[in-house]
Amino acid sequence: MWKDRFCQPIRDLLADDAWLVAEEGYHPREQIVYESIFCLASGYMGSRASAEEGFCRRTLPANYINGVFDRSEAFQRELANTPDWCKLKMYYQCEPIAPEEGNTPEDYLRVLDMQHGLLAKRYVTQAADGRRTKVEILKFLSRAHGWCGGFKVWLTPLNYGGLLEFENIIDATVTNFIDFPRFRVKHIRTTDLRALDGLGCYLGCETRDFKLPVGTAAGVRIVDEQGRDILKSRAFRPYGETACEFVDAYCREGQTICVEKYAAVCTGRDVPESQVAETTRARLQAFVDTGFDAELQAHLAEYARLWHRADLELTGDDRLQKALRFNIFHLMSTPSRTDNRTNIGAKLIHGEEYGGHAFWDTELFLLPFFDYVFPEVARNLVDYRYLLLDKARENAVKNGFRGAKYPWESADTGDEECPAWTIEPDGSCYRCYVADYEHHVTAAVAYGGVHYFELTGDEDFFDREGLEILCETARFWVSRLEYNAEKDRYEICKVTGPDEWHEPVDNNAYTNYLARWNIRKAVEYLALYKKEKPEVYARLAQRIDLAEDEPKRWSEHAEKIYLPDTNGVIEQFEGYFDLADAVIDEWDENNMPLWPKALAEIPKEQRCILKQADVVMLMYLMEHEFSAETQRLNFDYYEKRTLHRSSLSPSIHCLMGLRVGESEHAYQYLCRSAYVDIDNNQRNTREGIHAASAGGTWQCVTLGYCGMSTTDTGELCFTPHLPEQWQRVRYHIRWRGADLRITVTQDGVDVEQENGTQPVIYLCGGERRTARRI
Repeated sequence: MWKDRFCQPIRDLLADDAWLVAEEGYHPREQIVYESIFCLASGYMGSRASAEEGFCRRTLPANYINGVFDRSEAFQRELANTPDWCKLKMYYQCEPIAPEEGNTPEDYLRVLDMQHGLLAKRYVTQAADGRRTKVEILKFLSRAHGWCGGFKVWLTPLNYGGLLEFENIIDATVTNFIDFPRFRVKHIRTTDLRALDGLGCYLGCETRDFKLPVGTAAGVRIVDEQGRDILKSRAFRPYGETACEFVDAYCREGQTICVEKYAAVCTGRDVPESQVAETTRARLQAFVDTGFDAELQAHLAEYARLWHRADLELTGDDRLQKALRFNIFHLMSTPSRTDNRTNIGAKLIHGEEYGGHAFWDTELFLLPFFDYVFPEVARNLVDYRYLLLDKARENAVKNGFRGAKYPWESADTGDEECPAWTIEPDGSCYRCYVADYEHHVTAAVAYGGVHYFELTGDEDFFDREGLEILCETARFWVSRLEYNAEKDRYEICKVTGPDEWHEPVDNNAYTNYLARWNIRKAVEYLALYKKEKPEVYARLAQRIDLAEDEPKRWSEHAEKIYLPDTNGVIEQFEGYFDLADAVIDEWDENNMPLWPKALAEIPKEQRCILKQADVVMLMYLMEHEFSAETQRLNFDYYEKRTLHRSSLSPSIHCLMGLRVGESEHAYQYLCRSAYVDIDNNQRNTREGIHAASAGGTWQCVTLGYCGMSTTDTGELCFTPHLPEQWQRVRYHIRWRGADLRITVTQDGVDVEQENGTQPVIYLCGGERRTARRI
């Protein structure tokens, strides 16, 4: 087992191989990819897995903090790279001890322990003069106190002894996109460098636009095998924008010493600006006083709690099991449990691509996981949209509409962060129309809020926030409609659907259906609240200035929205069937589809080939709008014309493939979604973990293969169809205040209830059952 290759203290902490993702052998050119794969997140911040020892040539060191954005010279406000505390440079006679110094490291192994939220590394390095040093490192970001993190280094000079020197570094020279000179941006300005009176060192900085203060403090402790302090000397050395604490210790040949690095972070989002420095120091002091091992135990207890709720056990495919846990680990580790001012970026908190912005991915791909597993986090995510509702109203007015128009890309302010121009790596520019035309995100926000309410029964949210979001987004769609007097219908022209390769188009089927759903659902709930909660209705009507006859007018508009013919294949948008047509018949080594050669010389917008699911996505969300035969025909047609150049697409094709009986295709798409980052099958994991793929993969197994859904009356329902090779799937959900353990086998479904005062009733195979108490 991999853990057996580590020293006893690390071995005692690591999980079995089933929970470990490993890098065997050192591969310098792949380090940036592994920095994403092995990134740790605490809900407060995320630390990429750059080399703790430093001296790595190809690296993207980063410590991102949820909610800390900045623009400066970038195209938009983006998740700012804050000071890197995760560095401890090590020397013997001024020669660095690190994987890329000296000969290729021997016996190199690095593992991500997903069960415990740990990152462990070991290797033996040999210097040019033959000195051999064994290095072992254990790193964690505390889930118990998300603002702190640290690592231990076990250092053993195998054939020499003497004075070892260390630099405890906090590096504020970091930038975003450090490996893209054309796009490189520095988002922080250093304001304070100081020693902390024997505790460590402190670096204060602020973001350049809004001057949000960020404090980082770090300290070290050096002990021998008996835990005795052997640190010889300590000196603070500030270098420009780097705080450095120099320490040293003697070590005999063959002796193992342990260097513990402690770090803590605080921002002006946590406390008033004047208190950031002192709070950072206090957090570091608390970490040191608690002790590395005690904080680590508190962290492990939190991960045990998280996995009790989130684990998805699959018997019958060990490789897929590991990929499922990999996706769940990164997804559940990213968002805050307490902060409703933050959302989840399209690359989680693991990289800089897409600026850490929230897209429609949140509502349609991520939120279902949190609705079922961590509804308290789901509440934060829907609250985030409500907190930015006024900005959505401003965005609508700015674009000539009423109601609330949510931005395509959202950061911390609610402004539209999608740039109007895109610069390619070669410096060429092209106009980006996504924010101008891709309006379906507004319907997705409404859909996510309604789905959260209907799954959780959180009336407080819907009374205070959700209904208002639903009504204001419906208002937007009503104002967005254009009346075609000749055909006596309302249309949505110059719009872009989920397939972003055809823009703008008229009457995209997905957008028109979602707009109609949004308006209808608002009218439905307004009527219900007017009858059953008149005081809430009256308060809302006053707040949004809702005219008495307005819902009636909305309904009249909704019923006249143009929808394409559904007898057969649905035209994705008006004129789609006139495009040059061909089907995909070649795939690459990663089973990714290739452009049909017959269309190679035709401009992209004139070809039928799609970037990602569009009509197929519509049918997945609006199942009851289409017959089973219509869904089958459309899946068959569009599946052959979709290149899946977005990680959002495979999971939807898996779910729809299951629905229409294409089980073989479905399993291929499940694998494509599950392995996108753990195998780097799209060659872009270096930029972070694909959030939508992680959430979509969970949906594939639970909502797809396990057949979990809710009825029109809000009852939990199961219609499973497991693949033959799967013997069992087991997972937990929180359903209306009760924790349920669900086990699906080839023989059926068993639902066990762990707590809750009321018995949980569910449907399986048309039979109403009561969950068993455990």
